[in-house]
Amino acid sequence: MRRISVGVIGLGTIAQTQHLPNLAYLDELFRISAVADLSPRLLTAIADRLPGRVFASTEWQEVSNHADTEAVLLLTSGAHQEMSEETLAAGKHVFSEKPLSLTVAGARRLATLSGESKRVLQVGYMKLHEKVYPHLVAGLRTIGSHRLIRHTVCHPSHLSQYDHLDVLRFADADQRALNRAKSYEIARTAEAIGELPHRWGGFYRKFLAGSVIHTVSILRRMWAELPRITFAEMWPASPPRSPDHPPSFFVRGHLANHTRVELSWLWLPSYPAYRETLEVHGTEGSLKLSLPQPYSRHRTADLTIRHRRKAALHHGGAETAFVRELRAFHHAITTGPHPQDALGSATDLAWLQGMLAALARKEGLIAGGEAGATSSTDPQSDAEGLK
Repeated sequence: MRRISVGVIGLGTIAQTQHLPNLAYLDELFRISAVADLSPRLLTAIADRLPGRVFASTEWQEVSNHADTEAVLLLTSGAHQEMSEETLAAGKHVFSEKPLSLTVAGARRLATLSGESKRVLQVGYMKLHEKVYPHLVAGLRTIGSHRLIRHTVCHPSHLSQYDHLDVLRFADADQRALNRAKSYEIARTAEAIGELPHRWGGFYRKFLAGSVIHTVSILRRMWAELPRITFAEMWPASPPRSPDHPPSFFVRGHLANHTRVELSWLWLPSYPAYRETLEVHGTEGSLKLSLPQPYSRHRTADLTIRHRRKAALHHGGAETAFVRELRAFHHAITTGPHPQDALGSATDLAWLQGMLAALARKEGLIAGGEAGATSSTDPQSDAEGLK
C-alpha cells in the first residue's frame, strides 16, 4: 500500500489530541514530511518528537509548497479558505478541519478548484465516518415512516473537555500574523452575514460554522436535504459579548415529507461531559445514535435500533471516526473517488446562515451578505415564529 507524505499546518489542540497520534498509528499509510505553526516553541517541541527528518516552518505557505509533500492537513483554528486555495494550486491534496470556508461562495470555489486540479479536498466531518454509520443508514429504512428527528448537544466548555490531556501551549505566536488572520476572518464573516453587531460574527464563526455544522452535515447526509426552518430561538436573547460563552438555541423545522426536526444545542459550561445524541422515531420503531466527545482518543459511537419485539445494539469498534476519516483520505488519494465535501459544506453554510438570519430577526436585526440575500428570497423567512 502506497505511503503518502503529508504536511501538517497547525499543531494545536486537535492536532495533538487526534491527528498527530492517529497519523503515527497509521504509519503504514502516512509519513509526516513537514509541519508548520505560528508558535516557534510549539513547532520545535512537536517537530523534535516526530520520526525522521521533518521540515518545520512558522510560515504555512512553505509547507503548502514543500516539494516532498503530497498532501496537507489544515488543522489551524478558524476557516481554511485561503490555505486550501493555495495548497490546491500547489498541486497538493487537502484535508481541512472545519470550517472549510465561512462563505457559500468560497466553498463552491474550492469545489471547482479541487475538480480542476484533480486533487482531493476532504473536510473533517469525522462524525460521518463512525463505523456504525452503515447500520444507521440501513436502520432508517426499517423503522417505517419517520415522524420526528431530534438532535441534542450538551456542550460543556472546550477547556473542560481537554484540560486533563497533555496539550502543549506557548504564548509566542507572531501577533502580526494572528492579527492578519483575524482581519481575514472578519472580512469573510461580513461577506457571509453582513454588518451585524460584532458578537454575532463570533457566534457564526466559532460555534455555527465551527461546531453546529457537524449536526447539519449529519442531517444532510442522512436525508439528502435540510429542514425548512419554522421556528428558531436562543437564550440569552443575544450572543454574549465574549465568543467563549455562546447562547443555547433551539430550532424546529420539517423535511419535504413533513417529518418534524428538532435541534437543541445547549451551552452548559460545567456540565459533567460532552453529550450528543440523534434520535429518529418512526411508525415501526426508533433509533438512537450516541456520539462521543470530540477530544476522546478511544471512544466511538453507539447505535440502538428498537422495533416492537426486539432491539439491536451496534458498537463503534476499535478505531475512532478520526482514524477512519484519515483512512478515507488515503483511499481517496490512492484509489478514489474524490469526496464532494466542499459542495456539501456550501449547502451546510447556507442553512446555518438562514438559521442565524432567523435568530437575528427575533432581535429586530437584519442579516446582510449571503445570509440576507438568501433569506430575502426564501418564503420560510415569513414562517410562523420567525416574524
